[in-house]
Amino acid sequence: MYGLINQGLKDMVCLDSGQDAWRRICQEAGISHNDFDFMQPYDDSLTAKLVSAIAHELKIADSDVLTRFGKYWIEFTAHQGYGQIMDLFGKDLKTCLRNLNRMHGHMGTVMPNLKPPRFTVIDKGPNAIEVQYSSTRNGLTPMVHGLLLGLAEKFKEKVEIRLLPREPKAEWDSFIVELEAA
Repeated sequence: MYGLINQGLKDMVCLDSGQDAWRRICQEAGISHNDFDFMQPYDDSLTAKLVSAIAHELKIADSDVLTRFGKYWIEFTAHQGYGQIMDLFGKDLKTCLRNLNRMHGHMGTVMPNLKPPRFTVIDKGPNAIEVQYSSTRNGLTPMVHGLLLGLAEKFKEKVEIRLLPREPKAEWDSFIVELEAA
């Protein structure tokens, strides 16, 4: 994963728990990084070690760290200058979700080693959509749940989000996103 992800994890921890917590996390993860180069790819195992060390420090499950981080990611990337790019791909939640693959494609032009997830959005009525998420990386579904929460917050839309049980042989996870009627 790119350093932008790892730096986002650091910033989330430092904002919520302080620099001392981050130092303990780095020690537990066995890394000496204080900062990460946003545009440099890092091995996925480093990110996994950080997530596990954060979970241990905060005394929560890895999945809870990922959900928190997914929600925080929307705010973090906006402050890093990516908010304007996100705005180009939608002025509301549904439109943004429909354009996530295009946005990741755009990001791939400046991040050539990017391995983005894929999203399929299916209408399920006037106030509901199904968001199918697939990735070459395992275990990041909780982060997507957080991303959906963060995007809903960004667009000031109230939502209910449910992760559906994975269908046999499916290569994706599905979320039902119910939007509160305007």
